[in-house]
Amino acid sequence: MNIKLQAKVLTGIKLLKANGNLLREPYTKHLKDGIFELRSKQGSDITRVLYFFVVGKQIILTNGFIKKTQKAPKSEIDLAEKYRKDYLERFEKEM
Repeated sequence: MNIKLQAKVLTGIKLLKANGNLLREPYTKHLKDGIFELRSKQGSDITRVLYFFVVGKQIILTNGFIKKTQKAPKSEIDLAEKYRKDYLERFEKEM
């Protein structure tokens, strides 16, 4: 990933941290079942970082990818759901 695109992704993460669930399109979009995508674009390169929210205003970033198709790949969404399930199972054990 080039430096400019990395900077855009980091700027998006800072925006997400500052605004939480109030951040809307074009920066973020709800995909499915509590999984969201953080959107970044630099030239023709498009990246997505998938994430979810947990109680206490925490934002958990799960996985990122360079987007090559119109829709986010199902495999990437499935991976984010798997990570969320794993996180929540571990988090509930700690409580």
